[in-house]
Amino acid sequence: MMRTSGTGTPRSRLSSRRGFTLLELMIVLVIIGITMGYIGPRIFSGLLASNMDRAIRDIMSVIQVARSSAITQHKTYFVRFDIDGEKIALYPMPESSGQEPEMLRERSLPDGVVLRGIKSPYQQKKDKGEMDLRVTPEGVVEQGVIYLEAGLGKTYTLVIKPFSGTVKIYDHYIEVTYG
Repeated sequence: MMRTSGTGTPRSRLSSRRGFTLLELMIVLVIIGITMGYIGPRIFSGLLASNMDRAIRDIMSVIQVARSSAITQHKTYFVRFDIDGEKIALYPMPESSGQEPEMLRERSLPDGVVLRGIKSPYQQKKDKGEMDLRVTPEGVVEQGVIYLEAGLGKTYTLVIKPFSGTVKIYDHYIEVTYG
C-alpha cells in the first residue's frame, strides 16, 4: 500500500515536482542572456547621451552667463576650458596684469564626457592645458569649436556663434577651418 499525504495524493508525485530541471534553468538563462544582449547597449548609450546633454547644457549656460555679465557690467569676461581638469568656468578680466583671476561658476564635466580639444580663429587648437575664449563688453563671444567625446569614442562638435553666443551642436566630428 502506498502512503498518501493528507490530501490523498501519493507522496512520490509530490517529491518529483519540487524543483526545476537543468534544461528548464538553461532555457531561462539563454532567454535572459539574449534579452540583456539586446537591451543592455541601449540602456548604456542612453546614460551616455544624458551625460553628454548635461555637458552641452553646462557649456551653453556658462557662455550665456559670461555674455550677460559682460554686457551688464561693461567688462570683458573669459570662458575658461580646463582640458586636463575637465572643467569649464568664467571669470572677469583682472583689473591689473599678473593678478590671478577668480573663477566664477566653475563646472566639472559629467562622468563619461571628456573635453578632447578646443580651437578658435585667434588661437591654435589645444588638446591639453587651458584655453580662454573672450567675451567683449558688447556681448560678442570669441568664435570657437569645442570637441567633446562620450563613451565608446563618439565625438560631438560644438561651434560657438560669435554674435549670439549660441552653440551649434553636431553629433559627430567636424573639422572646422578658419581663414
